[in-house]
Amino acid sequence: MNVYPALRSQMGTWDYYVVKMSTSELSQNVKYASEVHDDRTLDRAIQRRLDESRVKKDIVEYLKRQPNRFFSAIVVAALNGNPRFYPVKMTDDPRFVIFRNDPRFSESFGVLEFDGTQKYYALDGQHRLSAIKTLLDQSNYSSSDSIPENFENDEISVIVVVPSNEDSTETFMQKYRRLFSNLNRYAKPMDQATNIIMDEDDTFAILTRRLITDHTFFHSDVERQLESEKVKTSKGKNLRTGDSYFTSIETLYEMNIKLLSSSKRVSIGWGPGSKEGPDLQTFKKFRPPEEYIDSLYNELLMYWDGLLAELPILRSDPMKMRFHEITDKTDKEGTDHLLFWPIGQQMLAEIARKLLNDRLSAPEHPIADTVQYALQGLGLLEWKLHQAPWQYFLLIRTMTRTGKSKWVMQSGANRTNAVNCGSRIQQWILGLKDNNDKDFKPEILKREWKGFLTPAQSDETVDELWQQVEDRKSAMAW
Repeated sequence: MNVYPALRSQMGTWDYYVVKMSTSELSQNVKYASEVHDDRTLDRAIQRRLDESRVKKDIVEYLKRQPNRFFSAIVVAALNGNPRFYPVKMTDDPRFVIFRNDPRFSESFGVLEFDGTQKYYALDGQHRLSAIKTLLDQSNYSSSDSIPENFENDEISVIVVVPSNEDSTETFMQKYRRLFSNLNRYAKPMDQATNIIMDEDDTFAILTRRLITDHTFFHSDVERQLESEKVKTSKGKNLRTGDSYFTSIETLYEMNIKLLSSSKRVSIGWGPGSKEGPDLQTFKKFRPPEEYIDSLYNELLMYWDGLLAELPILRSDPMKMRFHEITDKTDKEGTDHLLFWPIGQQMLAEIARKLLNDRLSAPEHPIADTVQYALQGLGLLEWKLHQAPWQYFLLIRTMTRTGKSKWVMQSGANRTNAVNCGSRIQQWILGLKDNNDKDFKPEILKREWKGFLTPAQSDETVDELWQQVEDRKSAMAW
């Protein structure tokens, strides 16, 4: 016999119960569908393939390392077992007599009993179930220290759905398959912007929020902490002509990761000290000591202060910096500047990081003066989209459906490859790579760049535009 404290509920055609089980009860009693059903044909398959790598690398590590661990309810199908619900009437207690005539309080709370012949299987939450089973299996560890203290007594909310007495085997199997598909079809993960705003373990999300609220360039004097005139905090990276934002929170987050990704951190991992640490994806999952977060934030401040000192153009009004179509009016009042579009901002962070790696003797321990020295030259590069190397390259001329010609950004695979080529051109101008590196030989860069020009230009125009690129390199003092 198995008994559980329960809350009885009903939705649509389903009767279900919300019970609590300890992790040890869950591990011992709840199985996978494949252990309950012998028929494995596609028509009867009611669970996704278990991703053991995700279980061990992600969920088990989360349970082991996160003291604030928490799971949402696991949905369990209960077959057989003669389930019986015994209501406990709260209204028998004189303190709750006011609820005497409310059926929610007289019939909802109680005890759910099974006779012991039931078979439970996870209808939704099999990866969470697998992580619990894995963590409680002592054979997986050389020491019990690998299991959080008292983990076996952690309590999990479990939603138990049971077939009605009228359901045939085939009927309830169809109902369970439908329930499984509905649970997963309508379950939407949070968008990236919301993750950045809410995450208290991802160090880069924490740093990005702190930058927005504390740094004078990003901060606005508004009541709500994460509202900023400079940073778009709603979903999506894209910015449009006329937007007042300098960047989006998603782009800023990615820029911060790139700026802090020194060569040493990329090669031996993240974390305080000089020993090998976790890789980037693992580091994002667990909050490090506050002292380390503070040190990364102070480092990030130096990078942003250095960028703003080298590129005062970044302080310009964003509403005047994104005009693909330059007219007589916009010529006087604005321009089309790559550093005010997400792809240019990400390119800037990448090049800045390479400058820091190349020019600093101790990239993980910068000081303000050396950062500003390392970033010199970024302000001398050409970033205006209507100038070489960007015109016809990232900013291309195309025809609309109505037959009109207009300027648009490269899109699709061409966009990614063109951005990569453009970044290497800027690095070559800055002298970041030796000319013996084949990817940075000017004749190879020119040939690759020429292949992206849209529409294709005459050889004379190509040579003229590329000469502007070479002239800019010659003007560099490196």
